[in-house]
Amino acid sequence: MRGSPLALFALYARAVLRNPWSWAPLVVLPVVALVFAARGQAAGLVSVFSLALLALPPLWIALVVPLLAEREEWAFWAAFPGKAARLFRSGAAGAALGLMGPVVAGAGAAAWLLGAGAAETWRLAGLLALVTVYWVGVAALAAALAAEPARALGLALAFWAVLVLLYEPVVVGLAVAFAAWPLELPLLAAIFANPMELARVSLLKALEVPVLVGPVGYLLDRLLGGWGTGGLLATFAVWIGLFFATAGWIFARRDR
Repeated sequence: MRGSPLALFALYARAVLRNPWSWAPLVVLPVVALVFAARGQAAGLVSVFSLALLALPPLWIALVVPLLAEREEWAFWAAFPGKAARLFRSGAAGAALGLMGPVVAGAGAAAWLLGAGAAETWRLAGLLALVTVYWVGVAALAAALAAEPARALGLALAFWAVLVLLYEPVVVGLAVAFAAWPLELPLLAAIFANPMELARVSLLKALEVPVLVGPVGYLLDRLLGGWGTGGLLATFAVWIGLFFATAGWIFARRDR
């Protein structure tokens, strides 16, 4: 069992859960729900999700990258012939499962405090679970690309900054600057490049929040006429699968 993917999956799940910071969402998300409870259930749920999208990815990256980028430990695990990629992916998947527990529990507690029903609770928890796995995939890819934890951490955080700080201004700027050009396909590709925005728009639409869903939501309506749960899940599945598959492939072929 020592060299099996299942053993490594369990090992990294436990390693993540032993870190007290992994449990921060279990405290933070309900507190945010209480802060925004006076604004109503829908606004509270959206606020909890929006804060999670902004604040939790850097925490997950900081927790996972040092675990997956430990050169000496992985040199041992990768010594098993033909298993390096599978072992690396299993370790990353275990870390994702470990982080999902506090996130889902925190989302459930926040939804309960806001008086949300089962459907809204499952939607919030499910979206945050998808987001968690997505960012663990980013952390795994960064750890595979850079053997040094500091460099891997920098790569992952730079990716987060691009998606959070630069993505929407760039997409909107392109849409405005080239409004007279047939840019439907490039804009659609840019939208699908950031599942975080798709998840946010999906939650807003499901809750029927009477506010603008933002420029990306407008582009989605204009280009697709709406966005279904199946398409959202498929987009996340593609990106998560790409991150984990590429991370394992790179890790198995790098020098140790």
